[in-house]
Amino acid sequence: MWRRLMAMVELSAKVRERTGKGPARRLRQQEWIPAVCYGPKTSPLPLSVPRNQLLKCLKEMGEETRLIPLVVEDGSTRTTKKVVIREVQVHPYKRRVIHVDFHEVALDEPLTVDVPVEITGTAAGVADGGMLNQIRYTLSVRCLPTDIPEKITVDVSPLGVGESLHVSDLRGKVPFEILDDDSYTVVTVAAPESDKASAVSESSTEGGEEVTKA
Repeated sequence: MWRRLMAMVELSAKVRERTGKGPARRLRQQEWIPAVCYGPKTSPLPLSVPRNQLLKCLKEMGEETRLIPLVVEDGSTRTTKKVVIREVQVHPYKRRVIHVDFHEVALDEPLTVDVPVEITGTAAGVADGGMLNQIRYTLSVRCLPTDIPEKITVDVSPLGVGESLHVSDLRGKVPFEILDDDSYTVVTVAAPESDKASAVSESSTEGGEEVTKA
């Protein structure tokens, strides 16, 4: 049903002494990405991270939220912060990463993250001609940073035509709190198009009277 996230390799960062568009542009030209780190107990700290390291990290993560050891260098001082990536800004047409926001977390305090939903199995209704539709691709969960799940796996094998799986069906089956409403549909099996057409035809016939031409 769920799988805990894998360990993440550490990411390097340096404290930025200068901020603004000019210094940020020069950093990007040198293959560094401007960043900021903040948290409930942390004042915003301007940083820069190596572009190649960051892109590798983002590629490994995909849509997952992972706890990242961020090693921050400030002169001769090095400190490690536990962070998650909150926002990645991308250039509108060059499609290059131009800024990233890190959120520092306390390991003993819960946080809210979005976790990918992965579908497994073949729904019984698909064999009867139904169409499987995944409605929600992520769910919001609340848990300790060390317990962030890599993904939530949903087995759709029992679903027949016209049946759905809701958030309420997942509660109690995972060791963390799902914040989405119980009524939210995660996946459903729709009736075949031929069945829908037949239903519409029958409804039209029953709703009117036959007219005989003279």
